Amino acid sequence: MTQWVPPETSGLITHAAFSCDSQSIYVSFEDGSVGILTASSLRLRCRVTSTSYLPTNPNSRVYPLVVAAHPTEPNQFALGLTDGGVVVLEPLESEGKWGTSPPTENGAGPSSLTAGATSTTDQAQR
Repeated sequence: MTQWVPPETSGLITHAAFSCDSQSIYVSFEDGSVGILTASSLRLRCRVTSTSYLPTNPNSRVYPLVVAAHPTEPNQFALGLTDGGVVVLEPLESEGKWGTSPPTENGAGPSSLTAGATSTTDQAQR
């Protein structure tokens, strides 16, 4: 059995989902960040910080409650936010996929801890 322990700085896991091709796992956290793991080894491929997709508002504590993987695009997923908003994330076109596979020598971690994303936000009617 393989186990993944999130960094203490991320807070609690709010949700997780497999990508449609079952190659990645998208994990959302209370601090607003999202981790993209390689499903077979549970290695962190990259981390998307909340500042990549949320507007900066110190009076608002918005974070993802749910992750939904796109049914046919393995590198695209949506986050359902605590304020009713929905954000769709995908890697930058120049990247093509989330992060790069980490080097295996010396147990080194991921090559990049943050990733750019394009996003759209739809606010729910209140």
